[in-house]
Amino acid sequence: MAVAIGAAVVAFAIFFVLAGVALLGGDDGAPTSAATSTTTSTPSGTLAPTPAQTPAPSATQSAIDIGRTYAVGTHTLTFVDSTRATSPNGSFAGAPNRTLPTQVWYPAEGAAGDPPKADATPDRAHGPYPMVLFAHGYDVTPDFYASLLERWAAAGYVVVAPTFPILSGTPGGASHVDYEKTFADGSFVITQMLGLGGNDPVAGLVDPNRVAVAGHSDGEVISFALGFLQCCRDTRVKSVIAMAGDLSNANNPHVRDSGTPILHIMETNDEYDPYPHSIEWDRENLTAPRWMVSLNSSHVPPYTQPGDPGFELVSRITVAYLDGTLKGHPERLDTVGSDVVAVPDIGSLER
Repeated sequence: MAVAIGAAVVAFAIFFVLAGVALLGGDDGAPTSAATSTTTSTPSGTLAPTPAQTPAPSATQSAIDIGRTYAVGTHTLTFVDSTRATSPNGSFAGAPNRTLPTQVWYPAEGAAGDPPKADATPDRAHGPYPMVLFAHGYDVTPDFYASLLERWAAAGYVVVAPTFPILSGTPGGASHVDYEKTFADGSFVITQMLGLGGNDPVAGLVDPNRVAVAGHSDGEVISFALGFLQCCRDTRVKSVIAMAGDLSNANNPHVRDSGTPILHIMETNDEYDPYPHSIEWDRENLTAPRWMVSLNSSHVPPYTQPGDPGFELVSRITVAYLDGTLKGHPERLDTVGSDVVAVPDIGSLER
């Protein structure tokens, strides 16, 4: 199912049976195949009264500063996985590898609030920083979500957003023909980012012990897969944000009671994934620590349109959630609840 949004077309319902997808993770969560890469860089409601259940930070995840606002830099990378193919699609004949252009937003030196600057000098004085891998939706690229991703970077996160072959519309037009391969794409990009070296401007900027995945629409299934699906779970992932969709569309057994926190944001007026089914599935299947936010909105504005009340709430609560689950500040998770409860006309929260 798809809808035109300006020049972009975004599809929001996934009906794939993924039970046959090969297991991607080894003991460390990295892909077990002998994947190699070529990397090039160019400039470029109601709060339920249940107590918080949040893993305490480990010795390698002790509390770090929050509340600082950074200037934002952008950097473009291209990762090529030579061990996996891209399927034929429309006029595209296919390729023996998978090419993943990847946009990075990161904390940079400079004045907070200035427009993002390509290849700005990274702010290394306060790093390394947690990393958020972001998965886009159907027939769009990460730039569709740039306003939200910039906010995360300004809050002290390195946001890494690959453009998935075919799902993004290139090459050959948007299609789900390779959709199941995007799960491995996500793990591959995590591996490449953590392994950056040499003279790359963002090498060493990411803390490998603080990795989250987030995604919107089709991308929310990718983020859920990397956090929870038995087929595709990446154990390096410590936190998940899934936005705008029905998680039951990921028709593969999922890991329960793993202790991995998840924030699932849904819309009561979602045009593509009926809200009653989405929230009931969450209640029956997601185990603590979980946060389920319901927005009085439709599928796209809360994630792409600054100034929209839903967008401003999503921006605040996602930063607070990341601070609580990646930066060792569990008190920030209370802010998720208080921010939502303060605007009952915009949304509600279940814990």
